[in-house]
Amino acid sequence: MIVSILTYRHIKNLCSFFKRTRSNFKLINNDRIIILSGSMRGLVLYFDRDACEVKSGDRDYISIDITRNFSVDMLMQVLAKHNIIAPVFE
Repeated sequence: MIVSILTYRHIKNLCSFFKRTRSNFKLINNDRIIILSGSMRGLVLYFDRDACEVKSGDRDYISIDITRNFSVDMLMQVLAKHNIIAPVFE
């Protein structure tokens, strides 16, 4: 079950982004996205009310507040800044 309309909008936007970039992903229980292929393979994005928790393998973990100004571009910038993904747009 989707926790809130706020998270639904973000999940929908991220799924559209991954489809455009031709990254295979899996949506689990409408609140978790697992990237299966592409440059972000192995990332797990878990949405819970007002946060997006991002895991990369067993060691990397970051929690991002999604109550304000959350977008796909902002998420990619934060992940690049924390060296979870390689910078794409510099």
